[in-house]
Amino acid sequence: MKIFKTILILVLFILIAACSSIKSPKLIDIDRFELIQDKSDDLILKSDIRIYNPNRFSISSNDVSFNLYLDTLYLGKGNIDNGLILIKKDTSLISSSLKLKKDQLYSLINLRDSVSLKILGSSAIPLISKRHYFDLEYKINISDFISRIAQNIIEDINIQINKVRIKKVDFSNIHLEVTFGLDNKTEMECVVKQMNINVYKTDNYKELLSSSIIKNSFKVNPMSLNEFSLDAKINTFKMGTTFLSNTLSNNNSLFIELTSKVEYKNIEVPYSIKRRVDYNPRTLEILLK
Repeated sequence: MKIFKTILILVLFILIAACSSIKSPKLIDIDRFELIQDKSDDLILKSDIRIYNPNRFSISSNDVSFNLYLDTLYLGKGNIDNGLILIKKDTSLISSSLKLKKDQLYSLINLRDSVSLKILGSSAIPLISKRHYFDLEYKINISDFISRIAQNIIEDINIQINKVRIKKVDFSNIHLEVTFGLDNKTEMECVVKQMNINVYKTDNYKELLSSSIIKNSFKVNPMSLNEFSLDAKINTFKMGTTFLSNTLSNNNSLFIELTSKVEYKNIEVPYSIKRRVDYNPRTLEILLK
């Protein structure tokens, strides 16, 4: 009996020592978001998380919970579905459930900086009445993070740039007409709260040539395909040369960015599209890329 107790104590000691040397897994990426439920203050989402286990042993647990932060801003909490199994020295795809605060998400919409996405949590360790605490960190662009959520929430609402044409060219300005298509495949009405169109000189989307905005919101009926246009006026002198005299090349390019806010199921989310426009200054022909 004493021998059995001694062996048990040694095993527990080894397990405790091993737990103290566990390296925290690394957050590689968040693959998807799927909206499960829309509550008054929260969004309930399913998400797939890619995690790398740097340890020389596999990790498993049926009790994992965590809080989600962007830097120090609390976004919500989550847990791991169907238990956690991390293969040693490998990356695993883990299914999780998230409960995110709506007001915190909305406060991020107009921010564009890169921040640290943090998962602070703990997991129960089998055979030992002790929890292992972990801190996962991942650099992410805020607009990219919001867009990932938005694309899955409004995946059945599609906005595209269908056509760009030159309406008129004079000595100082190029007058463009940009036609958009909005396909609402859902059985619910949505509202476009605001829409901006910016035209840039280069593909880094920094040298702004023109900016137009639709300030008034408008409704889009369910199960409908809609088309609407917005004018943009470009000052040719901002392009570094006059449009009419630049005929050395048959192909020049502009870069169009559309940003908007769409309200769907009482959720207001951002939407963004970037397209390259090739034009021939001799024929005024335009080709979307």
